[in-house]
Amino acid sequence: MSHLVCRAVKNGDKQVLEDARRIVGDREYIPVDPKELANRIFVTCYMGSENSSEDTRSRAKNLAQDVGSYHMDIKIDTIVCAFLAVFTAITGKRPQFKANGGTDRENLALQNIQARIRMVLAYLFAHLIMWCRGRNVGLLVLGSANTDESLRGYMTKYDCSSADINPIGGISKKDLKSFVFYCVEKFNFSSLITIMGARPTAELEPLRNGVAQQTDEADMGMSYDELSVFGRLRKIEACGPFRMFCKLCDLWRDIHPPSLVAQKVKHFFRCYAINRHKMTVLTPAYHAESYSPDDNRFDLRPFLYNTSWNWQFRFIDEQVRRLDEPQRLPVHHFRAEDRGGGPENENAPPDQNSAGSHGTEGSLGNNMNIKTEKFDNSSCGQSACLNGEESLGQGRGPEDSVSRSVNPLIRIGTKRGLTEGEFGFSKVKAVSLAAPSISMQVDVKK
Repeated sequence: MSHLVCRAVKNGDKQVLEDARRIVGDREYIPVDPKELANRIFVTCYMGSENSSEDTRSRAKNLAQDVGSYHMDIKIDTIVCAFLAVFTAITGKRPQFKANGGTDRENLALQNIQARIRMVLAYLFAHLIMWCRGRNVGLLVLGSANTDESLRGYMTKYDCSSADINPIGGISKKDLKSFVFYCVEKFNFSSLITIMGARPTAELEPLRNGVAQQTDEADMGMSYDELSVFGRLRKIEACGPFRMFCKLCDLWRDIHPPSLVAQKVKHFFRCYAINRHKMTVLTPAYHAESYSPDDNRFDLRPFLYNTSWNWQFRFIDEQVRRLDEPQRLPVHHFRAEDRGGGPENENAPPDQNSAGSHGTEGSLGNNMNIKTEKFDNSSCGQSACLNGEESLGQGRGPEDSVSRSVNPLIRIGTKRGLTEGEFGFSKVKAVSLAAPSISMQVDVKK
């Protein structure tokens, strides 16, 4: 933004010059150097703790130098200890990190207190830092949570993600990387190269030998690339759990088996349902993409969900079982008289029977059994068709596409009591994918 302002002033844009002077509080100021302009209006603060590594501290400092911001480096450990001292004085107990023998609940509480302290400190400095620098004005607090973190709920409610405005809140981490690469090439921000190569981590848990053991993707149980796909399918494709599972089975067919896809989809939707309430207080973000999860403006949805998703997950489990079953060879059913077959062909050798011959069974090659059956009105009336529906729905796997399309017609005709003339559908030659031991008869009366 500083580069754009300086370029506009250089090109003679008087309105931009007037706005820049008003913002910095100097009626004679002419912005020429983007870094110098940023130092006047942009303040950054690294709020480290005993859980913060030297790597992240140096990365923050180097990025601030590239941008030109007024940068501060402070410690929040004394504030954390003060909060815990109050809690211990009242309850007589002191929570511990999981690495030190604490429970998951203790571990999460200790992480959240660090994050929420940073929000309070950010607003304190936004009110007073310019006063300390000789100007009686305040600053807006900028947030930095991306769409993936918001969608997954990998953020603490009212923590450092809470701000006045979030410039990147409507963009996924995957798409943000494209912006970062652009900044490296366009503005020569070399500090971004090391940031891009670092593992994303919140650094809210104890270090081991000065190295962070906590990583975002391990905490979330999914990668940012996967989250980006989940977010697009959920919003743009309007996918619920089952439809997302079906789409990902095709999209990831060369990467993950259906059972693993099911696990990932279930885990995402559980986390999404548990944390959706956080979207009701989400910091307003620049609306950049249609996959934004902003509950207040662009993604109006319930914020209370049944986190078990019983109905949807049951269908996913059934589909996984179907896909994991060994493939069964199809059994084809034909009307023998349509092929001109006759009794004289009944004694033909199996390997000479064709799909159109009239007999009990035929063979096509060595692997496919051909079963021929006669579809006539006497063998399949309305009651017989209903019995056929029951046999198709019980004692075997799911119906094939032909069965699904024919059976509703039979049910409708039976329910309405249509006569043979009223029914008005032609006889159907049905191709069944049922097991070889199952026989199917269908007669849609003409």
